[in-house]
Amino acid sequence: MNLVKTIGRILPVALSLSVLVACGDKKSEKPAPVKQPEPAKVEAPAPEPEQPAPFDFSKFAAIKNNSQVFLTTNAEVEAYLNDAFAKVENGQATSIEFPNVSSLFELASAELSSEGRAVIATVGSKFAQTNIDAASLLVEGYTCDLGSVAYNDELSQRRAETVKAEFSKYIPASKITAKWYGKRMFKKFKYGSREEYRRVNVRIQ
Repeated sequence: MNLVKTIGRILPVALSLSVLVACGDKKSEKPAPVKQPEPAKVEAPAPEPEQPAPFDFSKFAAIKNNSQVFLTTNAEVEAYLNDAFAKVENGQATSIEFPNVSSLFELASAELSSEGRAVIATVGSKFAQTNIDAASLLVEGYTCDLGSVAYNDELSQRRAETVKAEFSKYIPASKITAKWYGKRMFKKFKYGSREEYRRVNVRIQ
């Protein structure tokens, strides 16, 4: 009987201690760390492609001595300019000797052909990509010997101004000088036919 009483007295105390121990364990538990979301990855912007430095047009050597080298088709102009600029960019040359470029006209006409417009577009676009402050264009209008002096003076002027206006689509008009000579310059260049005298010569100066 005494044993039963003793157990009766000890059991509640043991249970109380168990509860305290259990509560103490719960109080000592550390909360689980909250996982922080990973910062979103921000991709660096792609670097912009480097733009080629403008070609120094002060190194352009224009032919000013009425050279017999004339380019009259767009294929000739494109091939010549692509080759010349590539040599400068690759360090194979420090200047470009620019030949005369010509737009040819029909008899008594100051209207540009599609080929003439293509030639001007090629030259004008290439010129516009460079340092044009160092150079300008000279356009010179000519005619053959058919018709009066007065008529040919007026016709050569219209041809020169037509070419200047077309170039103005690509470069400032202030960089273009127009001159005209009528039939006074006929035979000076010794072209092979009258058709070749009906032209506007363009050169860089």
